[in-house]
This record gives sequence, C-alpha cells and structure tokens, in this order.
Amino acid sequence: MGGRARTRAAVKARLTERQRDTVKTALELGYYDIPKRATQEDIAAELNCAPSTAAEHLQKAESQILRAQFARG
Repeated sequence: MGGRARTRAAVKARLTERQRDTVKTALELGYYDIPKRATQEDIAAELNCAPSTAAEHLQKAESQILRAQFARG
C-alpha cells in the first residue's frame, strides 16, 4: 500500500462518520477554498446543526487528519 493510501486509511479509521460528513460538506461548499466560499454557519445549515457543533466537528477532524499525516510512528 502506498503512502497516500496508508494516510487515507489512517484518516478514515480516526474520524467518526459525523466528522467525515462535516469535512466532506465543508469541501463541497468551498470552506477550504482560497478565498473561502463558505462559513462554519453555512456548513451548520447544510448539516442541520449549530455552528458551534460544526466548528467542533471540523476542529476534531482536522486534528486527526494532521496527526495521521505528521505523527511520528
């Protein structure tokens, strides 16, 4: 398995389904575009949750993604 495939598998294993859905929605709406085309409020509206909940899901998912990519092991 290549490095990229290993990273994808590691990320998938670390994220909850809700975190994956939140990140996917953020990508689809343009949250990670430069400049951003969406806000956390937009993501929350799409997911039918509070903006603080969307923000928490994003923060936890981003943390896990970065740890999967850069953790020394």
